Amino acid sequence: MDPALNKRIVDEEWAAALPSLQDFVRIPNFSTAFDPEWKTNGLLEKACDFMQSWVLKQGIPDLKCEIMKDEGYSPFMIIEIPGTKGSSKAATTFCMYGHLDKQPHGPGWDPDIDPVGGMIRDGKLYGRGAADDGYAVYSCIIAVKALQRQGLPHPKMIIIAETSEESGSPHLGHYLEKLQDRIGTPEAVFCLDSVVENYETMWMTTSLRGVVSGTLEVSLLREGLHSGFGGGIVPDAFRVARMLLARAEDTETGRVKIPELFTKIPLERQEQMKSLAELIPRADLNRRFAWSNGAQPMNEKDPFAMYKANAWEPCMTVVGFDGLPVPERAGNVLNSKIRLQVSFRIPPLVDHQKAAKAVQELFTKDPPYGASVTAKFEGHSAPGWNCPEFSQNLDEALSAGCAAYFNGSKVKSAGGGVTIPLMNMLSDMFPNSSLVCTGVLGPGTNMHGPNEHLPIEYTKSVTAAVAMTMSCLKTARDSWPADIPRPDTPRQPPKKKPRFCFTRPDLPVGQCLCCL
Repeated sequence: MDPALNKRIVDEEWAAALPSLQDFVRIPNFSTAFDPEWKTNGLLEKACDFMQSWVLKQGIPDLKCEIMKDEGYSPFMIIEIPGTKGSSKAATTFCMYGHLDKQPHGPGWDPDIDPVGGMIRDGKLYGRGAADDGYAVYSCIIAVKALQRQGLPHPKMIIIAETSEESGSPHLGHYLEKLQDRIGTPEAVFCLDSVVENYETMWMTTSLRGVVSGTLEVSLLREGLHSGFGGGIVPDAFRVARMLLARAEDTETGRVKIPELFTKIPLERQEQMKSLAELIPRADLNRRFAWSNGAQPMNEKDPFAMYKANAWEPCMTVVGFDGLPVPERAGNVLNSKIRLQVSFRIPPLVDHQKAAKAVQELFTKDPPYGASVTAKFEGHSAPGWNCPEFSQNLDEALSAGCAAYFNGSKVKSAGGGVTIPLMNMLSDMFPNSSLVCTGVLGPGTNMHGPNEHLPIEYTKSVTAAVAMTMSCLKTARDSWPADIPRPDTPRQPPKKKPRFCFTRPDLPVGQCLCCL
C-alpha cells in the first residue's frame, strides 16, 4: 500500500460524505430509553433508512445492506461486503460495530451551536450523534472504498449498526443471535465507539468498568413533622441516609469500603497506566473537565493513582435525589422520606452480581434508629470488561496503520472508566476473535454533553489507519482459501497469559505480598 495515496483517497471520500453526516445529525432519533414513543414515531427507522440510502449509493460491488425490525425491538442494520475474490483475505472476516441512536440534546449548548444543526467550524462537525456514533458506518465504508479504489485486497466485511446502544444495548443480543451464522467467526471485531486520550496517535481501550446502580430509600416518619416540635427527638432522614452512604464510602478520601467491589489488577494493565501517567500526568486537565474555580481532583499529585482510581477501582456517585423541596419552598420540616439513586462503578473482573448483593446487604443490615430502609440494587448491574490479547497478526497490522498516519507513533492503550455492556456481549458471542475497541471521542468532543462534535481530521486519520490495517493483515493458515497456495510458514505461538500484581507493577507474581 502507498500510505500517501491511501490518505488522499480517504480524505476525498470523507469530503464527499460529510454533507450526509450533517444530514444524519439533523434526525432527532433518541435511544429507546429516552423516547417513550420510539415504537411509533419512526425516528429510529428514519435514521436507518437514511444510512442505508447513503451506503447503497457508494457503488461497492456485491454489497448487501439490510434493515431488520423485529416486533418489540428497535431496528438494526447489517451490511455485508464480500472479501476480494481470489485473495487470501477473502476467507477472513472483519466485523465492525457502530450505533445510530442518540442521547437527548440536554442543556448548555452554545447559542450558535444547534444540536441538530450539523454545523462545521474549525475542523469540527457539531451536533448530537456526530462523533457518538454516527461517523462509524461512514468510516467503515470509506475504508473499504479506499482499498477498492487502489485495487488492494480486503477481508470480508460485516458492518452492524444497532439503535439501542445509548440505552445499554438491550436489543443487540437478539439480533446477534439471529445473525450468528451470517457473521461467522471474525478475525477481529472493531467497536468504533470509544474514547481517546489525545489526537496524536491511535488509541485502544483495553478495559471498561462495570456498574451497580439502584435506589436507596430511608423513612422514619409516616408524614412530615415540624422540625421545632420533633427536632432533637426524631432523627433526620437525610442524616440517616448519609450514615448509610458512609458505610460504603470514606467521606474524606472517596475510597469505597466494600471489599467485594475490588479486584486484582493485571500486571500489563498496571504497566499501561504507568506509561499513561508519564505521558499525560493530569487526566482531568487533558480531558478538559469543566472545573469550578478553585476545585481540584483527587490524587492530584499521583497520576498513576488517578488513572487507577478511574479505570481499576470502584467509585460511588449519588446521581439522583428525591424527598426534599427546592430551597425556595423549603419549610422547617422533618421530611418523612429520602430517596437516592446511587451508582457504583466497579472494576473489570469483579463479579457484578456479587457486588450488587454486597451493596444491597450493606445498606439494609441493622439500619440506624430502626429506620425503614429499602435498597434495590440486585438485578441492576452490568459487568466490566478486560480486553483479551490481540492475535499477533492483527497487532502487527494495527501498528503499521497507526505508524503510517500518526508520525510513526505506536498504538497507545488506556482503560476506560465507563461501562459499555456490549463489549462483554461481543466477547461472549465471538470468543475466538480479537476485540478492538477504539474511536474518535477525544478531549473536548463532549459526547452526551453540550456542543458534541466530531474531530474531522483525526477521524480521517483513524479511517486511513483502519484501511491500512485491513490491507496489512496477514491471513492465518487455517482460514486460507482452497484455491490459493499456502506459504510454508509455521503458525505463531500464542502469547503468554498475563501475570497479576495488585500494587507493584514492577514485581512478577510470586515476589509481591498481594499476589502470593
